[in-house]
Amino acid sequence: MAPNIREDLANAEYKRTFMVAAPITRAWLAFTDPDERDAWMANPHAEKFETAEVTIGAADPPRRLSWSQRYAGLDGSYDTTVTFDEAPGGTRITILRSGFGESEEWRHYAHNTARGWDEMIADLALYLETAVRGARHFSLRSGLGATMLQAAAGVRITSVIPGGFAARAGMQAGDVLLRLNGASVVHLTDVAFIGREHDAGEIVEAEYVRGATVLRSSAPLSDWHYGGRSHVGHPGAYPKAGLSSDMQL
Repeated sequence: MAPNIREDLANAEYKRTFMVAAPITRAWLAFTDPDERDAWMANPHAEKFETAEVTIGAADPPRRLSWSQRYAGLDGSYDTTVTFDEAPGGTRITILRSGFGESEEWRHYAHNTARGWDEMIADLALYLETAVRGARHFSLRSGLGATMLQAAAGVRITSVIPGGFAARAGMQAGDVLLRLNGASVVHLTDVAFIGREHDAGEIVEAEYVRGATVLRSSAPLSDWHYGGRSHVGHPGAYPKAGLSSDMQL
């Protein structure tokens, strides 16, 4: 277990309140009707995810909905609560995610949940207000073959998958990304943009910092993959130990 992980996750939560120009009953259905939920949350890579055990905690239509999710092989679970309030011009929605466990998997999930849910909320609001299915969140075409966390200095590599882009580019855990293909990397969203712009196999230049040294290299981007094979198939997608050297991400 990484140092201070308990303190790091003790108060970890994601909370977002936003307005949508749609009636409260319509917003409620976006979360509770399977077809409506798939319209903005559908994941074309669903087969790469491990199925979660979902337990409904409370349902007070159309005001409040809560549930918890637990994954096999991962201690702990996390909770999601969504509240709906009528407001002038539409509905005010608040999403709260909390209760993350204490492990490296949960550290990665808790620190990355904000970007993921901000993107899904954008697709939700777009769908409720225009009926357009944006499908922007699950649109990655390639990956770096590494796990990362947002740090004060930028995006820090936490683990490298053997045979993947990061490994071939010479990266190690602890390195901080500076640039990818000449574009500055400050936030995890910058890394996601590269994965959405380029296909797996394309050569991308990387610039990163190790200690006080700036290193530069290039390598082919990895396949985007979440769950199964080289990653644990639950939140955080933290690398499994003992991966074969020819396994790519």
